[in-house]
Amino acid sequence: MNAIKFYTTLIALLIPVFVAGQGRATLRGTVTTTNKEAIEYASVYLKNTSYGTTTDLKGKFHIHVPPGTYTLVVSTLGYQTYEEKIDIRPGDPTHVHIRLKESNIGLGEVEIVGTSMVQQINKTAYNVVAVDATALHNTTLNLASALDRVSGVKIKEVGGVGSNTQITLNGFTGNHVRVFLDGVPLQGSGSSIGINNMPVNFAERIEVYKGVVPIELGSDALGGAINIVTKNSPNTFLDASYSYGSFNTHKSNLNLGHTTRSGMTFQLTAYQNYSDNNYKVKTNNLDLDTYKYSDEEYWFRRFHDTYHNEAVVAKVGVRNKPWATRLTFETTYSQEYAEIQNGNLMKVVFGGKERSSKSVIPAVNYELRNLLTDGLHLNLSARYNHTKSESLDTMARRYNWAGEYVTTNSKGEGQYTDSKTKNDNWYVTGNVNYRLGERHTFAVNHVFNTYSRKNDNINVTSEADLMKRSSTKNVLGGSYKFDYNGIWTASAFAKYYDIKVTGPIDVSTTTTSEYELQNRSYNTVGYGLASTYVILSPLRLKVSYERSYRLPSEMELFGDNVLETGDAGLKPESSNNINVNVTFDYRFNKNHAIYTDAGFVYRNTQDYIRRLVEQRYGGAYYTNHGKVVNKGFDFETRYYYKRSFNIGGNLTYQDIRNMERYGVRGQELVYYKDRMPNQPYLMSNVDASYTFFRLFGEKNALSVGYNMQYVNKFYLAWRSEGGDITVPEQLSHDLSLHYSLQNGRYNISLEARNVTNEMLYDNYSLQKPGRSFNVKFRYYFLKTR
Repeated sequence: MNAIKFYTTLIALLIPVFVAGQGRATLRGTVTTTNKEAIEYASVYLKNTSYGTTTDLKGKFHIHVPPGTYTLVVSTLGYQTYEEKIDIRPGDPTHVHIRLKESNIGLGEVEIVGTSMVQQINKTAYNVVAVDATALHNTTLNLASALDRVSGVKIKEVGGVGSNTQITLNGFTGNHVRVFLDGVPLQGSGSSIGINNMPVNFAERIEVYKGVVPIELGSDALGGAINIVTKNSPNTFLDASYSYGSFNTHKSNLNLGHTTRSGMTFQLTAYQNYSDNNYKVKTNNLDLDTYKYSDEEYWFRRFHDTYHNEAVVAKVGVRNKPWATRLTFETTYSQEYAEIQNGNLMKVVFGGKERSSKSVIPAVNYELRNLLTDGLHLNLSARYNHTKSESLDTMARRYNWAGEYVTTNSKGEGQYTDSKTKNDNWYVTGNVNYRLGERHTFAVNHVFNTYSRKNDNINVTSEADLMKRSSTKNVLGGSYKFDYNGIWTASAFAKYYDIKVTGPIDVSTTTTSEYELQNRSYNTVGYGLASTYVILSPLRLKVSYERSYRLPSEMELFGDNVLETGDAGLKPESSNNINVNVTFDYRFNKNHAIYTDAGFVYRNTQDYIRRLVEQRYGGAYYTNHGKVVNKGFDFETRYYYKRSFNIGGNLTYQDIRNMERYGVRGQELVYYKDRMPNQPYLMSNVDASYTFFRLFGEKNALSVGYNMQYVNKFYLAWRSEGGDITVPEQLSHDLSLHYSLQNGRYNISLEARNVTNEMLYDNYSLQKPGRSFNVKFRYYFLKTR
């Protein structure tokens, strides 16, 4: 389909269809403090119904409902929850004015607001799970570790602090899953700004889209998306923490913000991570005399794996102006240094290989609600990423795990590298959203992304090293949503994808080694539907279908000049995706509540991009595999007792198989219908916590937590080709103790991870840290306005 046909389809999709509501009544009101100051973003809903909203910047709200008698509930951070029985009659709107009193109970405040926002997201038509990150702010978890506890999600790490991290979601891994920061793609920001480095305090909530990704994210994701939502509060706050742990690990975080009465807003976020990563591993050792590996495995301590990174994010802007609901300018600076102990194979060890990078990221964000007319909202974001990276592998040595080495005739422990790289990346996103009445919503979204890389190779090993590498991507989407009284919601959407790539293509023959600079382009249209239906008040059904495409990432196209080799000739992936979910969310009374979610997923993917590992030095490269089909399900359940106790668990099964029957020469592949290698297919998580309130003080509390993770064994290579090497079954246990004083102002946490000291693996049997202990000190101050 060409662009003209797409735009014709898009215009037709966005033609407003007005359906008048019959037998409706309106509740209008304002929410203020006892001092008559407006309270924005307060949660307003009618108890035991699906009707609800939030207040606007002036504290106002309105809800359209069938006439009747309801219980109105209003809650927000720092104030007592308000409840009142109210009669809503047809005809003229019913008006209320609510004044909230300040709350002197601090321990549950964040939980109230976070939960209400999380519940609103979970009730959308998309198969999305929203995680309240504020409940984890006293832990030493990073964002990756927090995600690892979500059903359907598995975080694959290759080592300790700062190591490469890949997200597996619904059986798809790595770049198949897109990551966003406040709705803006995170890729291209440098590895220092990543979920493996960001502390969980960086986020207010984490949204996990397991199927269809809404067009507002402007994504070309194939296997789902992660959206990290940071704090955007008009209040004055300070969140500062420091932790120390095993392997000489130090982590600190600072997050502060203030908004003046005139609407000026300031926010500063900073964090750092440092670790020697000198944990023990068990592997084969290299005999430096014979260059043969030992048959037996021995324990060794890592000796060349120090890592540190630092990041600062500064924001300044205005809020609540007639010309801008929110306008912020921000700048991010980050840097990192990493010693590289090994590649993608455990037995291959390095003693002098290292990498470093520095990034500067200016950005601007603009939001205007009710542009020209009520219900028309505009969001614009622009971000520029400039990253300088340096890779060094110059030693003429070969090491073994004992730290011994011999001198070699050629420089470089893997492939000789002494290079500097400049990466420049632009992201511009725009979203227009129009709500017509209470039932119809239209949206248009566009994402423009450019990327270019310049290599400064001191030692050029190939003519391709100095060739241009660049890409330009456009994703344009339009959607229509229909909402019938909160009982049935349906969304239809279409996306237009376009990519242009310039880079070196291997045109070598059997007698020559040659690269050619080529330009390639690709465009197509995807589409989909998503719907949710409330079967009974606590029971919700979700169904979605999408014809989706995923454009190759910069890493897959161009590599990283360290361990990853790119291929500028990669084709985009395409997939037919189906998701079905049933959610049961019920509160029995004031004390007991239960939440259960069960989901089924089907993915039929063409031109699947697969990451392979080179066996000699442990490097990796990418290739289009062919047809891959995934069928799976995930199940999660959780029980709550008051604010004191909760216990829950999840189970995920993903059967992802090769369905490409014939090879390039027409021969039948022996691994036809085999499971895809190096992909965990059965995993589970169980966690529980209990809080003792008023312990050693009226405003103090002690929380005790437990977390268990299980991963079934899985194959590293094609099973039908004799690849019987497996990553073994894994079961690990974590314990935590958090003590809060003065309503959460002062906090101390003790954590023990992998308490039984199990051998844990993810990628190609690369061993992760054993038992570790951490202590964290946190100070939190909040002043509501």
